[in-house]
Amino acid sequence: MIAKKYLLTLLLLLGLSSIGFSAEPVEKPNYLSPSSVDLVHILAPPPPVDSAAGNADLQAVLEAQRTRTQAEVASAQADAQISVFRFADVIGSGFKPENLPFTTMFFDRISADSKQVIIAAKAYFNRPRPFVTDSKVQPIVKEPANASYPSGHATFAYTDGIILANMLPEKAPAIFDRAQIYAHNRVVGGVHYPTDVEAGRISGSVIDSVLLHDPHFMEDYNKSRLEVRHALGLQ
Repeated sequence: MIAKKYLLTLLLLLGLSSIGFSAEPVEKPNYLSPSSVDLVHILAPPPPVDSAAGNADLQAVLEAQRTRTQAEVASAQADAQISVFRFADVIGSGFKPENLPFTTMFFDRISADSKQVIIAAKAYFNRPRPFVTDSKVQPIVKEPANASYPSGHATFAYTDGIILANMLPEKAPAIFDRAQIYAHNRVVGGVHYPTDVEAGRISGSVIDSVLLHDPHFMEDYNKSRLEVRHALGLQ
C-alpha cells in the first residue's frame, strides 16, 4: 500500500514537472478553495493545433507580432507584471501601494487563490504556448515555462478588474477597457493565443462570482473599498 501511494505521488509530480509546474506546496486558501471553482468542467477545451480554429488562433498571434508598434511592445512588457496597481493609469494617481496597505494585502490574497485555480486548469488542458508550437513566434516578454490555457494574466486582469469596477462604478468602463488591454497584451507579447485570453476572461468572471458571494471575502472587500475610495478622495 505504501509503495503504491509513493508511486502515485511520483507520477503526479512528474506529470506536473513535464508541463512546467514545480512541486511546491499548495498555499492555504485565503478566500477561495481551488475545489470551489472547477474550470475544467466550465471552459471549452482549446482548439487542437492541427485544426482550422487552432491555425486561426496561431495566425492571430503572428499578425499581432507583425503589426505591433514600439508603444505596444512597451505596454506588453510593462503589463507582464502581475499587480493590481497596473490599473492606476485609469483609476488615478492616489491608487498606489503606499496609500493602500490593506488593499495591497487584499489583492495579493486574491491573486494567490486565483493562481491555484488556474494551475489546476493549465495542468488539465496542457496546451503548448504559441512559441512552442511555432518557432516563427518571437516573444518580447519572458517565456513562461507552464502551459498556455487559460491565461493566468488574463484571469488576473478580469478578476481584479471586476472587483475594482464594483468598488468604483464611476470608473467601471475605463477599468474594463484596461483589463482588456492588459489581457490582449499577452497575445501582443507572443506568449498566449486569443482563446487563452478569452478563457482567462471567463475564468476571472467565474472566480469573482464565487468570491462576491462569500461573507469572509465581502468583509475584507468592504474594508478595501473604503480604503480605495478614501485614497482617491471619493465618498
